[in-house]
Amino acid sequence: MGDRQRGRMHLSKPLRGAEIPPELLVALVVLAALALIYFAWPVYRAFLPLQIDSNEPWNAYHADALHAGQALYVFDDFISNNYPPLSFYLVNALSAATGTDVLYVGRLLSLAATAATALAVWGCVRQLGASRLAAAVGGIWWLATMARWYSGWIGMDDPHVVALAVMAGALVYALRYANDDRAVLAVVLMAVAGFYKHTLVAIPITTLLWLTLCNRRRGLCATFIGLTAMVVGLGVCGLSFGAAFFHDMLLPRHYDLIRGLAGIGRMQFIAPALVIAVGWATYRRHSDAGRFVLLFAAIAFVSSVGQSSADGVADNAGFELIVATAVGIGCAFDDLAAIPALRQWGIKRSQIVLLAILIARLLISSRIAPYLLLSSPDFRADLNQRSLIMKAESARIAAIPGRVACNVALVCRFAGKQFVFDPFPVYEDVVTGRLSEQDVLDQLRQQKIRFEVVDGRTSISKLQ
Repeated sequence: MGDRQRGRMHLSKPLRGAEIPPELLVALVVLAALALIYFAWPVYRAFLPLQIDSNEPWNAYHADALHAGQALYVFDDFISNNYPPLSFYLVNALSAATGTDVLYVGRLLSLAATAATALAVWGCVRQLGASRLAAAVGGIWWLATMARWYSGWIGMDDPHVVALAVMAGALVYALRYANDDRAVLAVVLMAVAGFYKHTLVAIPITTLLWLTLCNRRRGLCATFIGLTAMVVGLGVCGLSFGAAFFHDMLLPRHYDLIRGLAGIGRMQFIAPALVIAVGWATYRRHSDAGRFVLLFAAIAFVSSVGQSSADGVADNAGFELIVATAVGIGCAFDDLAAIPALRQWGIKRSQIVLLAILIARLLISSRIAPYLLLSSPDFRADLNQRSLIMKAESARIAAIPGRVACNVALVCRFAGKQFVFDPFPVYEDVVTGRLSEQDVLDQLRQQKIRFEVVDGRTSISKLQ
């Protein structure tokens, strides 16, 4: 496409403030209100001493090990660390600076990253030529969708959403400077984010392909620099942590393509928005915005299905697809007349219908925790009671001598117990044939690890 200034899509005239009809304004306010209601739940929950997900104590334990001067990566059949190191360093640094437990630092980072990604969606939509109002729709829908359907990852001590925010922010920069050598800086930033969480691949691949479409020389240069940054990072990790780093990062996993295809069903929560975004982009495939949305959505979809085929991969495999959908929704909002079926309705009525569809999907659910948080004193009292149970169970576990593993691992961490058993790598070692069940039992006896079942109310994973 040469080194020319890429043309922006031809949009219907965006609505100005005074032109927004009352019913459209009401729909926008409802969407924003739902986003705030749903986001309030993970914000409130982030300050509770309860386990949101089993990833939390795992991340906290490894951050504790770094703080104590212990190795992040070790050769151990019962303990492994298949996450890159940067998240543990950042969380520890912020914990030391604020005096806050690494668990809560990780949770607050996740909350901030969720909001930051919403802003990045806004920025992407704007760079693709849509109005501020359309960009706001994309960003608000992202926030509402993540807080509504994927709240287990929002405000949870895990690096995935933080790395996603960095990647999305770098994408805005890449779109802004797609015809400038400064776009290479975005690729370097994405490479760095890959050492915060390494499973985000759709955004950097999309960025490199887009830069190559804009200018082949610059795109190839960006690809070379990105790969070089990755190799240098791996070299630094190898020198810093030794062979144990590669041993842990290459943790054996069981893969099943059927499981990956079945994961498509988990896209039901974004299906209406995805259909609209891809449908609009298909009709606008001759515009820059339409081509970009199609490219991004296609790569993110393949990445989601591929990653979902591996054991231990959850909804987070599809988060980049949700970003692509949010960008597509924002771009489509200004230009719904591009879809022939909506053309006769006019832009204002089409926008109201779009918002109604998005709102309806958010409302159709049996998940009521966000509503109970605002309306039910009993629900809040139950959460307080669960916190007291956590305190009591932690004290009970602390009184048990020796090495203890808990079915709710955060209880053991609060009790001051060492991290001695990680069920996921053990399971993978068994299903891939590296260890037998008898090997596991023998090692448990040798290491004198005692298992304790604690009160299930110390975990709120089912209250998502």
